[in-house]
Amino acid sequence: MTRSAAVAAGVFVLVLGSGAAVATYAAANSASNAQVRGVVLFVGDSNVTLSAGQIVAATTWQMHFNNGYIPVLASRVGASIRSEDCLVAKGCHTDNYWQIRLRALFKRVHPNAIVNNLGINDTAFLGTPTTRGYAAYSAKIDWFMGLLPKGVPVFWTNLPCSIEPRSRLVGCRHVNAALTQATKRWPNLVVINWAAAADAHHEWMTSHGTSPGVHYTITGDSKWTNLVVKTLDAHLRAPS
Repeated sequence: MTRSAAVAAGVFVLVLGSGAAVATYAAANSASNAQVRGVVLFVGDSNVTLSAGQIVAATTWQMHFNNGYIPVLASRVGASIRSEDCLVAKGCHTDNYWQIRLRALFKRVHPNAIVNNLGINDTAFLGTPTTRGYAAYSAKIDWFMGLLPKGVPVFWTNLPCSIEPRSRLVGCRHVNAALTQATKRWPNLVVINWAAAADAHHEWMTSHGTSPGVHYTITGDSKWTNLVVKTLDAHLRAPS
């Protein structure tokens, strides 16, 4: 079974395995494993979907036996900032997926932090300011940030352009530059420098023949997740 084909089944098994590990550790070592460090919403594309098992493991027991996070995943394969929300077969085409999705989600979930990895699916072409693509990317970031609860910290990972497909280099640099500039407008936005960590590691990126793909390997997933969790730790206080 390929990695992509195993996503749904694999995530389910890993989630169950993580719960068993927490229970085992709690029974043997501590009575305080019920502490919650915070609810964290992960927004993203297929890289978040493929990293789901790693995210659950790192946030709930692998790195946080006694003060774990509660991860909530809201990922969509192929997602960009302005993603289609209607079925083309029904003759409808608008790009407000996250506006609709997050409005419904925030009625039920109140996160202490939001992690975002959107970006790579906007790098393939210019597009328009209101559709997918890297055109007017600062405005797209502002549109997305405006959908989020005020004051909640947002941790957005930038892109490792050196190991992404070269055909996406121009768009990739636009995305990263716009993210850097956005921190000046949004004081609750923190850009996690995933590029600095990953740019020298081509082995963290999947490939199609001799060409790099846009998905991370299992090792890349682990490195991305651990960097995110360490950043969360630096900003969110652990329960006493």
